[in-house]
Amino acid sequence: MKALILAAGMGARLRPLNLDLPKPLIEIKGKPLILWNIEKLRNSGITEIVINLFYKGEQIKEFLGTGSDYGVNILYSEEEELLGTGGGIGNALDLLGKDPFLMISADVWTDFNMTNMALDESLLAHLILKNNPASHPEGDLSLQKGFVRDSFGAMRLTFSGIAIMNPYIFKNINQRQYELWESVLKPACSKELVTGELYEGTILNVNTPEDLERLDALLHEG
Repeated sequence: MKALILAAGMGARLRPLNLDLPKPLIEIKGKPLILWNIEKLRNSGITEIVINLFYKGEQIKEFLGTGSDYGVNILYSEEEELLGTGGGIGNALDLLGKDPFLMISADVWTDFNMTNMALDESLLAHLILKNNPASHPEGDLSLQKGFVRDSFGAMRLTFSGIAIMNPYIFKNINQRQYELWESVLKPACSKELVTGELYEGTILNVNTPEDLERLDALLHEG
C-alpha cells in the first residue's frame, strides 16, 4: 500500500511560527512534524509515499529529498495553486496508482497502529475518527453501525485526518479545486460506501501554537 501525506496547506492559524517555513517542518522534540509521520509509516511497512506540496513546498522537498535517508521512497505532487483537501488528493492520483492508499495529514501526530490497514473491496473509504476536541465540540459527522453518515441526532465525532481510500471514489469529479468531505466523502457516505472507527488513543491535529505546546508536553511526558 502507498501513502499520501497532505502537506500543501497554508497553516494560517500557526502564524507567526510558520512565516518562514511550512507547518510540516515545525519541530517537536527536535523532529519535524512530517518526519514523525514518515517514520511511523515506514515502521508500519509503508515505504512508498506521495506528498502534496504548495506553501513553501520547496523547503519540504529539499529537507526530505527522495526519502532514501529515512528508508522510504518519496514522490511529490506539486500544486501551482492550492487545490483543497479533495483537489490535492485528486491531483496526486496518477502517482498513487489504482489500489487503495492510506492518507494522513502532515499536521497529525498519533500513536494509532497503521500496520496491516486494509480496505474492504465493497467500500470506497474507511475513516479514523476521534472524540471531539474542545475547539470543535459539534464534530464533523456521525458513526452509525460502523457507517459514516452526515447526520445529527447521533453520536458526532471528528475526522482525524487519517483514512484509507479507493481511488475510484474520485472517478466522477470533474473539477480541480474542491474539499474532501463535501465533494468526495459525503456523496459516498449517502450510499453506505464509507465506514469508520473511533480511536480513543492519541490523535492530535496541530493547528495552533497551543496545539504545539500540548503535543510537546505530551511527548516530554513519554
